[in-house]
Amino acid sequence: MVKTEIKEKRKKKGETTPLPGYYQKFKSYGLPLIALLLAYLGFKLRNITSNYKTFLDPDTFFHYEMYRQAITEWIPRYFAYADPPAGVKAGGYLGLYTVQAIFYKIVSVFGYDQLGAFKLWPPFVGAMTIVAVYLLGRKLHSNWAGLWAAAFIMFSYANFSKTYSGNNRGEGPFMMFFLYAVFFLLVYLDERKWNPKKILSGVLFLLTSVLYMAVWTGSQFGVGILLLFAGLTVVVFFTFGMRDALKRFVRDFFPLFGLSLVTGLVFSYTRLVGIRSFLVFAIEGLVALSALVAIMIYGERVGLNYSDKKHRFGTIIAIAVLGFLAFYGYFGRDLLKFLGGATQSNPLYQTVAELARTDWKTIAAYYSVKSNDAIIFILSAVGFITVAARFVRKLVKNDLTGHKEIFLVSYYAGSLYLLLTAVRFVFQASGAILLLAGIAIGEAFLFVENMKESATTKALYAVLLIILFLPLPIIGAQYTGNIAKSTARAQGSVPADWTNTLNWLKENSHPLDSATSWWDYGYWIESSLLSHRRSATDGGHAYDRRYIVADFFSHYGNESEQDFEAWELNYLIVWQQDIYKFNAISYLGGAIDYYEYGHVPMFQVVPMQYIKYSNESGRTIVYLTTAGGDKQPAMTVDLTRGQIIPGRGDIPYVLYLFGNYGILAYHKIAFSNFVRLAFHIPYSLEPWDAQKLFANFKSVHNDGGVSTYEFRPFAVYRIDQYENGTWKTFYSTMGGGKLPTGEQKLRLWISAFGRDVKDATLVFEAYNGTELVKKEILAEGLSINHLNETPVEVSLFVPNATDYRFVIIQDGPVGVLNGEPRVNGKVANPTYLLGEGQSGQLELKAAFRKDYDDVTLTLRASIVYYVAPNGRDIEKDDFYLEPHQDIITYVPVKELSVKAGDNVITTQASMPSDVFDPYIEKLYREYGEDKVVIVKKRVEPVFITKKEYVIWEG
Repeated sequence: MVKTEIKEKRKKKGETTPLPGYYQKFKSYGLPLIALLLAYLGFKLRNITSNYKTFLDPDTFFHYEMYRQAITEWIPRYFAYADPPAGVKAGGYLGLYTVQAIFYKIVSVFGYDQLGAFKLWPPFVGAMTIVAVYLLGRKLHSNWAGLWAAAFIMFSYANFSKTYSGNNRGEGPFMMFFLYAVFFLLVYLDERKWNPKKILSGVLFLLTSVLYMAVWTGSQFGVGILLLFAGLTVVVFFTFGMRDALKRFVRDFFPLFGLSLVTGLVFSYTRLVGIRSFLVFAIEGLVALSALVAIMIYGERVGLNYSDKKHRFGTIIAIAVLGFLAFYGYFGRDLLKFLGGATQSNPLYQTVAELARTDWKTIAAYYSVKSNDAIIFILSAVGFITVAARFVRKLVKNDLTGHKEIFLVSYYAGSLYLLLTAVRFVFQASGAILLLAGIAIGEAFLFVENMKESATTKALYAVLLIILFLPLPIIGAQYTGNIAKSTARAQGSVPADWTNTLNWLKENSHPLDSATSWWDYGYWIESSLLSHRRSATDGGHAYDRRYIVADFFSHYGNESEQDFEAWELNYLIVWQQDIYKFNAISYLGGAIDYYEYGHVPMFQVVPMQYIKYSNESGRTIVYLTTAGGDKQPAMTVDLTRGQIIPGRGDIPYVLYLFGNYGILAYHKIAFSNFVRLAFHIPYSLEPWDAQKLFANFKSVHNDGGVSTYEFRPFAVYRIDQYENGTWKTFYSTMGGGKLPTGEQKLRLWISAFGRDVKDATLVFEAYNGTELVKKEILAEGLSINHLNETPVEVSLFVPNATDYRFVIIQDGPVGVLNGEPRVNGKVANPTYLLGEGQSGQLELKAAFRKDYDDVTLTLRASIVYYVAPNGRDIEKDDFYLEPHQDIITYVPVKELSVKAGDNVITTQASMPSDVFDPYIEKLYREYGEDKVVIVKKRVEPVFITKKEYVIWEG
């Protein structure tokens, strides 16, 4: 009776019952310990994939090479294995590698080697992010919010996807450092007076700010969120008349944030931070915002009306319009380009899966507890509504802590915008989404704690809430753990066939050799853990060459020929599994249009039970059983019987039969170079085309579905012998044939792939074992147009010998850069060494296979572009492109003699002006300015000498 009366009195007074001491101690000490336990569990979950020999993420192979450099150099400068023959200047988020190198120095004390520390880093980042989310959730809302946010991030697949062992990209470290930076910022803002805590938190904010800027090129996101936070805070405080709160916020936040931007800008000149232009923009934006604040605070002195919310908000709108016009006047069209940069697209980006727009199915898959339930995302929306409601209440009460809710709104809105922009930002949005999901549950616990009930009742309700929500992290951790275990048991990013191929390449090729495949596999080729060879294109470099490789793969004959010798290509690797990527390859190569790219599969695998043979009027006919009835393909190529069977073409595909299965190939790419090289198909639509292809690309290794070819720019595909007044073919690439001895009159059919034979010398050599027994010059001043080849007639005496060779000697590129190039003492861009009209002192480190006495160092100006015959609107169904790679000119620099191995070359060089513009104008006149898109200009150091090309061996 007494208890009931006390309870009724408390209800009338609006009082709440204080929670018992043990509950408060549990919140103060128990919850942080649980958060640490969650961090440990998150680490264990992310470390499951560390058992794989290499890495699960393809990009991580490149990051490992940069990290190895950072261990010795601290800041990587150059990478020789990408974009040969020049290599690439290290750029972007170099701080990522420096931070990981420091991490290695620390953990090496505990016995970790370079690879072990590298694999340890992502799970460590994941664990520290869990702690950061707990601290931030507690600071922004409550202990419970922090704990549940930490629980969600512990198992969330969205967060796991970039923090598991074997994924060392920059997104994970960025989120970790950014969340800590925000936490330290909030601690700093909460301290009203200067004291050691405020000073320390301010210093830590500056430190973590530079770190989050340094580890990821996309760190503009973090700067942008804080800039948005500043803008919204001053606008809201001013609009609602919170003048004192506005002054205090500006006094505390603006100098510290400005100092962080300036510090980041300073570090950008060391190349640790790679967002210099955005930092300049952010500083200018902060200055403009400061000007707006000055008007807010002192505007009444010059007659502005701040009497009510309507007038104050109107002032902001007017200033915002004037500010935009001022910025437009300052930046011009570059402002619109900058604002559109995040969504700017081109045909290449259209084909990258992670740049596709995010749909609900993807959101549900990544932000779920199990499968596609989307529970976490729904909870985040509830949390956002809760935060918005809390913020409105604070505004009504003139609560000076409203900046916390403004940050949450800014972070969530910015993250949601990023999430909807592209699939690749699913991870980056997880920070805000999981934080808000934790706040949604934290709000339920606060509601219970503020109930007008007894302490025991509230404690009981809290226990019930724990029981209610506890299954979420348990089930989620089990689900993500199963994914991690399944991933760890799988082949990983490098299938066994590829591993064997790259190991073969490492053991059977020269260290200066280069290889290429589709760009997805470039980092594997470059990796020191695999073949450690140069790759013409990869996941982050030589984007322009992707168009060229795609053109080669998706066409045949003259239309497919590209000057691979300009890249000094030695090997081509083709994978049968790329049939599943061939829509993108065909589109980038110009074999199909945009509609076909999105709606017509290039390949379809057909089980044999759907294939029927029929004899009609003595003719063999092949039918495919489809949902619409039996259909005839345009052609059937039966590789088991060696038959080509014409069809009616009910479906626009060519059917290839391999014995126990068939493959339908879309008619536009059915005889493409890819199809023939990947599946070793010796057929072609044009006479001798397959013979030429397999002469220029000589099969040297096969492992499962991965085929390796040695590239030969010039190769004999057919030899005729003049006998009894007629020419008779005795050798072909596919059929083989022996060189007859004695006096011979021969006709050599030479396939010149992608470049002409120019002023060449043709030489015949005979060997007994390794001993040269005869060498004869058969022709001099030889020239062959690679688009209109004609045979070369020669007369010679062929001695009895074990081996014979025909060799062409002509000017060709030799050597590669093997160290960072410098111009006037500064590290320069190897693929654009000097601009037009520029000159300077070059310092080059170049490597050669052997000694050369007569080498000319040149600057080669080249251009990659595509022509769009139906216009440049890439979203139109009939859009398609025609890629081109043209060498404009060679600028001689210096005559040299070089030795095998590394050579240091120092010389003065000058690049003429007006090299590119006249050529581009010529293209505009030829194709139309509205149909030409320039992809990339190059000015590369290239070493030219008389180079020997073996065109035939037998």
